[in-house]
Amino acid sequence: MRFYLFDRITDFVAGKQATGIKNVSSQEDFLIDHYERQPVMPIPLIIESLAQLGGWTVTVSSSYRYLAVMVMVKGIEVTGAAGPGDQIVLDVAIDTISELGASLTAGARVNGNEILRVGSIMYVLYEVPEEEREKVEEKYTQAVQDVKGGAS
Repeated sequence: MRFYLFDRITDFVAGKQATGIKNVSSQEDFLIDHYERQPVMPIPLIIESLAQLGGWTVTVSSSYRYLAVMVMVKGIEVTGAAGPGDQIVLDVAIDTISELGASLTAGARVNGNEILRVGSIMYVLYEVPEEEREKVEEKYTQAVQDVKGGAS
C-alpha cells in the first residue's frame, strides 16, 4: 500500500517549485507510543514528505515522461520540530532537471519558522514509455485528489 506524507499541494509551478502541507495528527501511526510527554514527527519522515512532494513535482513537470526516484539527500539542517496539531508547510524548488536526473532544494516550516532545510534531494529519472504516460498521469492526478480529499 502506498502512503502519502503530504496532505495537500497548495502551489505548483511546473519546472520550478511546489508547496504542500502536512497536518500532524495525534493519531499518526508514527506518534503512537512515541515520546509520550512530547511527541514529535520523526525527522526522516519530514524528509520523506519533502522527497515525495519533490518527486511528484519532477514527474508532473516532465509531463509524466519521467518517474523520479530519490537516490540521495545531502545538507540536512534541523532547527525545530513538529508535533500533534502542527501544520508543516513543505517547500521544494527544482535546481536542475535533465534526462538523467533532477536535484531540488527543500525546506519545512511550522508557524512560519523553518524547522528543516535540505540542501539537495537528488533523483534518478526513469523514462515512462509513451503508451504508459496516460496511465501515469491518471495515477498522479488521482493521488493528488486522494490526498486533497483526505485533508478536508
